[in-house]
Amino acid sequence: MVNMMNRLNCSLVLLVAMLFAASESVADEKRGFAVNFGVGASQIMDKDGTEKFKGNAFGYSIGGEYRIGRNFAFGAGVFGLGTADDDFNGDDVEIEVKGGDLSMRFIMPVSDGFEFFGLVGHAWYTADLEPGGNNGPFGDTAVQFGFGMDVGSGDLAFRLAGRYFDGSKDEAAALVTAGFNYRF
Repeated sequence: MVNMMNRLNCSLVLLVAMLFAASESVADEKRGFAVNFGVGASQIMDKDGTEKFKGNAFGYSIGGEYRIGRNFAFGAGVFGLGTADDDFNGDDVEIEVKGGDLSMRFIMPVSDGFEFFGLVGHAWYTADLEPGGNNGPFGDTAVQFGFGMDVGSGDLAFRLAGRYFDGSKDEAAALVTAGFNYRF
């Protein structure tokens, strides 16, 4: 069983390496700085199942990054998940979440104007509760995972992206945005 798992892992690594090698000739000119922004839907939820909070809102993200090669970029940004409203322990509660993040994007160019990406990073955030003040059971740090695609020619691209925040206090959030990425 272990031998089969090792073969499967090696096969997956080889497949990913071949996909990145296939994109070798694409995106050489895309190295450098870029800024991006997006707006869209967000969801804030309690993931331990005891309080059962799950609220939807309108969110945003604004960021900058430095692309160090065809397939990698380091970035930093700010985000807001909006104000979500739901019942929390029997009370009507509004939670507003804002924060910042550091991330690394893994990019797979498909053509000159189209690329997919995955994202991993670390986020820190605050949550304002009404009624109740700040943080409470929400707000602190989170591991961030994401995916998306950029479509466009030249320096401006349309970006569709999704991010999932796995919080350190048994909470989670998701943000799906549509926006733009501009390289300079």
